Amino acid sequence: MFDKMVFTTKIDFEKDAAEIAKRNHLQRCTAGTELFYQTSVYGNFEGIYIKLRGNTMQIKCSLHKLYSKASIGIFDNSNLFTISESLDMIDYLFSTLKIEKENVKVTYYEIGLNMITPDDPLSYIELIQSAGQNSEKEMFNDANYQKYRQKTTEKSKNIKKVLKVYDKGFEARSKGRMIPGNILRCETIYKRQSIPLTQLTSNEYLSKIISRFYRDWHNAIFPRQIRADKGIKASQIEKAKSIMQLGRNEYYDISRKAYLSGTISKKTWETIRVFIQSWDDLKTSFRFEPTHQEIAYKSLLDEAFSITTN
Repeated sequence: MFDKMVFTTKIDFEKDAAEIAKRNHLQRCTAGTELFYQTSVYGNFEGIYIKLRGNTMQIKCSLHKLYSKASIGIFDNSNLFTISESLDMIDYLFSTLKIEKENVKVTYYEIGLNMITPDDPLSYIELIQSAGQNSEKEMFNDANYQKYRQKTTEKSKNIKKVLKVYDKGFEARSKGRMIPGNILRCETIYKRQSIPLTQLTSNEYLSKIISRFYRDWHNAIFPRQIRADKGIKASQIEKAKSIMQLGRNEYYDISRKAYLSGTISKKTWETIRVFIQSWDDLKTSFRFEPTHQEIAYKSLLDEAFSITTN
């Protein structure tokens, strides 16, 4: 479930930097009189970016891509990636780098799920209105992608948690990776963190963030279809929809203002007013039902979540 992560650890630059740089093929750089080391072009083949500056060593990588490289020989993060595989990759990474995990902090991490959909991921993305534990985070179309290929919650620099849903296959293909099929990805990004790695990978902490991830994405809001009992008129369905979406009082106020401004006729206003007054007797004839996209999305989410967390 983990993908991109950023780790930091303290080092003795004078004593250890040159040896670490040599071992990891880092490039020697200067900024004025300051000496530092960072990953060279060679690092693109390793899938790990390392920077040594001052007394800090920073490591950036996609655990998912590194795991795929180790297991199937290519950098790929379009398939399923379990929590246990993530933890195995963390162990392997720091064993290879010869760094004690007890001294490492996590400053950024992504946790997500890939779901293979029977139809175009766009048909799901365009419908998702909000997500979050209480469905409180509104989702916006990302202007950096084709319409409805990616939506995110607010991304200002002061926000530490961002939810993102996107067309994983489209994203991969736009970067030159030929990924077949329809892949919808739900992802939560945690920025500006400072969590000890041993804490993040503890059973207690993992259980908390995994449960939070599931609640956030299972509570995604889709528009609902209104269904009515047989014999109900279309005009009544529209009024019922307004009440169910806006609430009785707000619908009353909006309609009254429309009548007073001349937008609707007195007859129309009276019909709406009587319908609102009779709502307690009428409301059992109307109900909201989920679209097939919402039903499919939640089924796919549950299936992928079960596989990746067991």
